[in-house]
Parts: sequence; structure tokens; C-alpha cells
Amino acid sequence: MDSDRYRYLEHSTDAIVQAHGSSLEELFENSAMGLVNIMFDIDKVENRQSETIIASGEDLENLLFDWLEKVLLKIFIEQIVLSRFFIRVFKKHTNLEEKRYFLEAQVGGEKVNYDKHNYKIEIKAITYHELKIQRTDTSYVATFLVDL
Repeated sequence: MDSDRYRYLEHSTDAIVQAHGSSLEELFENSAMGLVNIMFDIDKVENRQSETIIASGEDLENLLFDWLEKVLLKIFIEQIVLSRFFIRVFKKHTNLEEKRYFLEAQVGGEKVNYDKHNYKIEIKAITYHELKIQRTDTSYVATFLVDL
């Protein structure tokens, strides 16, 4: 399923997601939605529980990787499928010279129900292959490959 938030690009064995956003926060939200929707029908996931996820990275691409990996780990380890994301992205000095990007997200979802959520396919991992974030005059575009 393609939407104005994200779309899937052609690939012979894996999935390539291209997400769009008018801000970094919207870009990271739409990237997570595109990821989750590969495995489950995200429209069928109810917002029954919420929690906080913190991610960090040396640059925006590293931050996106850490964020998507944490969303995927919620599914794998905690058996929670997420469908709501309220995100704040910021840059912080960790010492005198080093700056890091951080993401703080309030997320919502519910326990995985393979029948209700229409389980589609297993994701093995997020990869750095093809991962990039581009800025246009009015928006951001993220592209990343998911190993199926």
C-alpha cells in the first residue's frame, strides 16, 4: 500500500521504503508507519497502550536506523505492534565538541494479534544499505531497505 506518507519501491527480494515528511518529526513518524505496515495492516492496530522510545545517532541517518530498529524490537521482543507516533527530534552537545541527534517518541499500539492485524511477512532486519535522508526545499525524504 502506498500513501502520501510513504511508498514501497520495487526490489526483487527485500522491501525499500520511501517516506516523506514536511518536518523531521513527520518523516520519522511516516518511516515507522511504512516499516510496521510491511508486517501488519497498520490501520487495524488500536492505540491501547502507550510508552516512550528514545533513540540517538551521530547523524540523521544513524538516528533513523536506531529509531526503526527500536520500533522493530517492540514487535519482536515485547510483541507490541505500534501504530501511533508522536515524535520530537533534537540535537544536543554531549561534550564540548560532539553533537548527537536524539529522538523522543510517545508511541501507541497493542499486543500483536496475527489474525486481527493481518500478518503479512516477517522482517529480518533494518539495514544501512540504501539508507539516506534528503532534504528538498519544502520537505524531507527518507529511503531505507528492509531485509525480509
